[in-house]
Amino acid sequence: MTTDAQEIIDIDSDGSDCNEEDSEFNTFESSATYHKDSRSNFFTRLSNTVRDDEEAPDKIWVHSVDWQIKENKALHHTDQYDNKRLILRRGMEFTIKLKFDKEFNEAKHCVTFNFYIGDKPSISKGTLQTLHKSEKLKNSEWGYKINKIEGDEVSLSLITSHSTPVGYYKVLIESSCAVEDRPGSPNITKITCPEEIFVLFNAWCPEDAVYLEDEAQRQEYVMNDTGSIWVGTHRDHEPILWNFGQYEVCVLECAVYLLTNANMAVSAQADPVKLCRALSALVNSNDDNGILWGRWTETYPANSTEPTEWVGSVEILRQYLLNEEPVRYGQCWVFSGVLTTLLRCLGIPARSVTNFESGHDVDCSFSIDCHYDVEGNPVDELDDSIWNFHVWNEAWFKRPDLPPGYDGWQAVDATPQEASESVMRCGPCPVVAIKQGDVYLPYDTGFLFAEVNGDRVWWKVEKDGTMAMEWVDRNCVGKKISTKAVGSEEREDITHLYKHEEGSVEEEKVMARVGQFSSRKELIPRSVTRDVDVEIGQETAVMGGEISIPIKLLNTSTKASRTVSLSVHVKCGAYTGRTDCKQPLLKTLTNVLELSTGESDTVTVSIPPEEYLKKLRAGSVLRMFLQLSVQETKQVYAAQETFLVKKHSGVQILCTKTTVKQYEEFDVTCTYTNSSDSKLTRSYFYLEGPGIRRSKKLYCGTIQPGATIERKLTLSAYRVGERVLFVKFCNSKLSNAIDKIKIVVEEADGTEVIS
Repeated sequence: MTTDAQEIIDIDSDGSDCNEEDSEFNTFESSATYHKDSRSNFFTRLSNTVRDDEEAPDKIWVHSVDWQIKENKALHHTDQYDNKRLILRRGMEFTIKLKFDKEFNEAKHCVTFNFYIGDKPSISKGTLQTLHKSEKLKNSEWGYKINKIEGDEVSLSLITSHSTPVGYYKVLIESSCAVEDRPGSPNITKITCPEEIFVLFNAWCPEDAVYLEDEAQRQEYVMNDTGSIWVGTHRDHEPILWNFGQYEVCVLECAVYLLTNANMAVSAQADPVKLCRALSALVNSNDDNGILWGRWTETYPANSTEPTEWVGSVEILRQYLLNEEPVRYGQCWVFSGVLTTLLRCLGIPARSVTNFESGHDVDCSFSIDCHYDVEGNPVDELDDSIWNFHVWNEAWFKRPDLPPGYDGWQAVDATPQEASESVMRCGPCPVVAIKQGDVYLPYDTGFLFAEVNGDRVWWKVEKDGTMAMEWVDRNCVGKKISTKAVGSEEREDITHLYKHEEGSVEEEKVMARVGQFSSRKELIPRSVTRDVDVEIGQETAVMGGEISIPIKLLNTSTKASRTVSLSVHVKCGAYTGRTDCKQPLLKTLTNVLELSTGESDTVTVSIPPEEYLKKLRAGSVLRMFLQLSVQETKQVYAAQETFLVKKHSGVQILCTKTTVKQYEEFDVTCTYTNSSDSKLTRSYFYLEGPGIRRSKKLYCGTIQPGATIERKLTLSAYRVGERVLFVKFCNSKLSNAIDKIKIVVEEADGTEVIS
């Protein structure tokens, strides 16, 4: 074992060191432990309110309000939120108790509640709600009813409307001694509660726009605070473990901060369509000082976090809320993870979705242009891009702004790619509209359609700069569209939700309809034929070993032999489909093959480790360009494939206990074995988990080849239930070295906790 001195730090807002006591729990409101006899903690105390003529017999005063926080949060599925305030889901009843300064007489006394949100609450805008007593409650409107009267204590049930704006509400309670009294009467007393309540969307309410019928899906897409995001290639993919952490104290506060600065009417916060569109812009920093800077480079500035180092959304949102400036840096899966967190936090069912071989259409042609020169070399600087994977989000809600048939999953993307109505945002767009080719519908349906079903158009560039279209690949974009399966760690393939089967009659009809809206519909033909088939083998490339890529050619002609000229070029590239134009080729291969009728032959591209090891960074891939021409028929074929070079994970986390008490300390041990042939420097373990106190960095020093590093840490958990702790080993040469453990946290003895 390596015995370097252990260094443990908390993650401060800028990634620098900070003291243990300078924690999130001293900055934001956090969960706390309340003893059973601390009755005052369950009540809004109103005794400090200035009251004239306090003993007047014709007035009645509210002395305190018991919001019954623990019971109501359990009923509304919000008991996991690390927030002492009452958090409700709209359209559901909740109960409170009022204590008055004298015995309450229902025939003589009257109570009115006023709930208001925003700086300028208005009844006409739906941001001021006045509740009068009702005999029966209905979730289409705010209201209350009296359940029980016991002297000076009154038990009531209240309900919010299923279409009310989400956010923090202030509460004003009016009480009077005569039912016929009106506002302005001297017998009316008014008390403003010092606490605010938060109202969320409600996936359990059939009338709410975000209603999701299946309970297992609600648990996965609303309640689950951890998950997986798929990355890699359509040939070789793997999950990134992600801490969504939507219950952490900073997340709800960050959501409120974003909504406050969203340049959106408060009344619009009732509409998941408008709210999702606003958040897709606010998660990136391009237009509005949003949460994350995007950066796609090989190197990163000091005092910043590379995208591959994050293991969850919580630390990102905490830094953003503390500094009120964008966090550095994110890429598509990070943007998606943060948006999933915010949507689930606000009650909207959401999931991260990965599209392998994702097209990037820049001119509304629904095609992606690629170029090569007369010798078959790729001309990178002219190309559009096809990302080997791209991650966006889906959110579940109704679309009353569209014709019937477009409710359900809506694609929304926070990664800054192309401006939508002059702002870097994308969606929400009905997934069914993408499948049907309804590219004229809002929002950004055409762009999303091209990402999953665009055509790759290959152009040959002559020496004088002129170009000719040589090949159109109809089936290379949009593969193995993936998300985490409900209730398991497995990958669910949802490609069928986005597109019809390649080559089917339904797909041809969709493509014909979409072609009518293309900016270049007269230029790109729908029919291109060839009689030499190409099959590129799927080989798993492991870092440090020789990479072999077999290319099989088959003459499908039944009439004649074929003479095939083959050109292959391999370069290092990024997952965004871009390669470094200035970087030399890793491998070049040319060959001429004679294939008789029905004959096949295989050419293998081999790359020894010494040719690529020093050129690959974390997240880098090998990108192969292939071009062939048939001498007899002048047919041309071109293709591009991406290969992931897998690295050994080598990271492990162990815990001394599998079950702990709330706030009880427990020890974890993190280990990493360097299986590479080179030493690793500037490495550290990064730990984060929902309900676990603060993220940690454990620096490791230098790790020699074959050596194992070990770091130990003492932690505690503050939220009851099954908790997940993630540990990631971070180094510029590695991308997904991550492990996790599950710990069951039991409620501490002799206490009741309001989370």
